[in-house]
Amino acid sequence: MGRRVYTPSRVPSVSSLQQPGEESRVSSMLPPITQSVMESMSQVYDTSVQRSLKKMCHHSFVITDPHLHGHPIVYASDAFLHMSGYTAEEVLGRNPKFLQGPDTDRQAVFQVRDAIHEARPCNLVLLNYTKQGWPYQIVLHMAPVFSQSDDRLLHFVGAQVPLVACCCSLGKRTVQSAPFLLGSQSDTWLLLGRKFSSCSGSTTLTSHLPSSKMTLCQTGSCTGLQKKKKLKVAQSVLQLVVYELNRANELKWAAALHSRYLSENADTALCSSLTLALQRIQQSFVICNPRLPGIPVVYASDMFVHLTGYQKDEVMGCNCRFLQGQNTDALVVQQITDSVKEEKACTVRILNYRKNGQPFWNLLHVAPVRDHTAKTAYFVGVQWELSSEFLQTGNIMPVMGQLGAVGAIKVAFRSLQSQGLCRYGRP
Repeated sequence: MGRRVYTPSRVPSVSSLQQPGEESRVSSMLPPITQSVMESMSQVYDTSVQRSLKKMCHHSFVITDPHLHGHPIVYASDAFLHMSGYTAEEVLGRNPKFLQGPDTDRQAVFQVRDAIHEARPCNLVLLNYTKQGWPYQIVLHMAPVFSQSDDRLLHFVGAQVPLVACCCSLGKRTVQSAPFLLGSQSDTWLLLGRKFSSCSGSTTLTSHLPSSKMTLCQTGSCTGLQKKKKLKVAQSVLQLVVYELNRANELKWAAALHSRYLSENADTALCSSLTLALQRIQQSFVICNPRLPGIPVVYASDMFVHLTGYQKDEVMGCNCRFLQGQNTDALVVQQITDSVKEEKACTVRILNYRKNGQPFWNLLHVAPVRDHTAKTAYFVGVQWELSSEFLQTGNIMPVMGQLGAVGAIKVAFRSLQSQGLCRYGRP
């Protein structure tokens, strides 16, 4: 990554950009990394995020914090450091614009700035410079990351892939005429529960390449398939990083909800009579309270514990998203979310994960439980692990069993309504 392409009289020498001894002076003049930069990630993400991001160290990306002065970098991958030639100490706490140089296209910079101001994704070609002064073209895919709990902006992720020899052979083709280069213009991004449409309009790819440096890309050749693979990498990396941040933010939020639930357990516990009635139902299910922040689990059956591997004290007070994983279909999750918002029942097939990380196909039925005023008091989610036989035959027995379990749960609530439902007040 970051391979130098030499062209006589076109590539600036190190001495033309830095005087002797200037590099060491610049390094010594860098401000120390502040505590706010160091804590930017830990404040909103679970500690597991560092391990997850480290596994992607071979991908080039940075994470920036728009809430800190100067919108500095708060995380940089090893591949990014290798490509740019900087150390982590020289990068953290600085705005990424230090990578720009005299031939960086101002129009491309303005596009990035506008995307940041509007908190939306963008993708474009940009000319950056290494620490040693060598210019290199990158495809930049950038997107915002939002909090799952309150939808506020947390960070921006920028994934970079060097173009090397692929840029100039594109000529005057536009993004619209070559959608495989920068992604389909009608693609919809699903990031932390929010949808973003990628930039539309006719954008000439070579408009971001400064004419004085066009010869940098004229060496070598790339086939159309190679271009497609190379320029799609940035989008894939971006999606991976955003997913990990999404998951880590959910874990952080779930931990806070769990602590809150434990502290308020006396006020939110189901009455003992209702609990005894629910224990007689031999199905894997959970009951969630939509009147509490995050719609946390307030009851989990023994068969749910057996199915997922989680203990009841690990589940209580948490949103059921902890069962989701990297390959869980976001569209299915959105379908569940929409059903809850509309207070309607739904049945979906979703890929969930046990505590030990083992995936399993779950036939999930979600249904509202209403009180005597027809208002939704709880939601029940009944799980059924799908076997390969079911996937082939489509046996309806699991569905019938789930509907029977929901019916039994509703009967238990209504028969003990005066004791159980009245125990819950709005927080």
